[in-house]
Amino acid sequence: MAKHPAELFGYPLEVASDEAKLARNKYWCPFVDQKCNKQSRLINYPMGVCSVHYGDRIIALSPRRFLQDKFIFKDIADQYFKTRNNLLVFKEIGVPNIGTFDYVMVKHKALSSEIEDFVVIEFQTAQTTGTGQLVQALKDGMEGQDIKGRNYGFGLNLADIWKRSFTQILNKGIVLENWGNRIYWVIQEAVYQNFLDRYNLNEMGYNQSHKTVFAVYDIKEQKDKYELFRTRFESSTINSLFNAFRKNPNIPPRDAFIDKLKTRLKDKMHLKLRLD
Repeated sequence: MAKHPAELFGYPLEVASDEAKLARNKYWCPFVDQKCNKQSRLINYPMGVCSVHYGDRIIALSPRRFLQDKFIFKDIADQYFKTRNNLLVFKEIGVPNIGTFDYVMVKHKALSSEIEDFVVIEFQTAQTTGTGQLVQALKDGMEGQDIKGRNYGFGLNLADIWKRSFTQILNKGIVLENWGNRIYWVIQEAVYQNFLDRYNLNEMGYNQSHKTVFAVYDIKEQKDKYELFRTRFESSTINSLFNAFRKNPNIPPRDAFIDKLKTRLKDKMHLKLRLD
């Protein structure tokens, strides 16, 4: 299975336009028009792999990848506010004892600072295992090697994503339900499908009254670039999500854990006997 970068510093691997070359030379992120902010201790320049080819999928790794043309913000504005007028988006707003919201979209009265409504927007992208292999792929690509179709041996760490993120969904969702406002979780299709499968959430749909909404997007190839597109909105209540979290079907059997403890105990006993 081919596993290699899809985009380097905002441009598809195979694109060698003047713009693409300039972005790579400056380590530039065209999605925010700033220098790339991803770091790796294995290289002395930014980790500019925006997305990867993982088999037949293109998987985003950087939250900034979701900022292409501000498409997601426009989409949420149209879906929730039914307008793009008198809207502002603020980044990284902290809430005591809860954490930081990635973005807050605020609707205000015309020519006024009075707030009419707001929604919270959170981005969740994929993460990799064997990241050293991905760094090597970046190095090879930056050196001009043809790496398309290669398998660099990295993986997707979806289990770790949801181990950390599901508690964030619950904690922040409780706050927004209490406030009576909506929170959008922007997730790519493959990552979201893993979430549904992992917690047996097979009856998800969309309900206008729900305060936790999953805005699901994917990436497709179009001419000389990759484009975001929305696949669907789905929603839930925190009670429903908590029940799925509590009844996780992937809980390992107790007997298997006991067997592991017995093995450790036997090894320890043998070691103790040898030391005695």
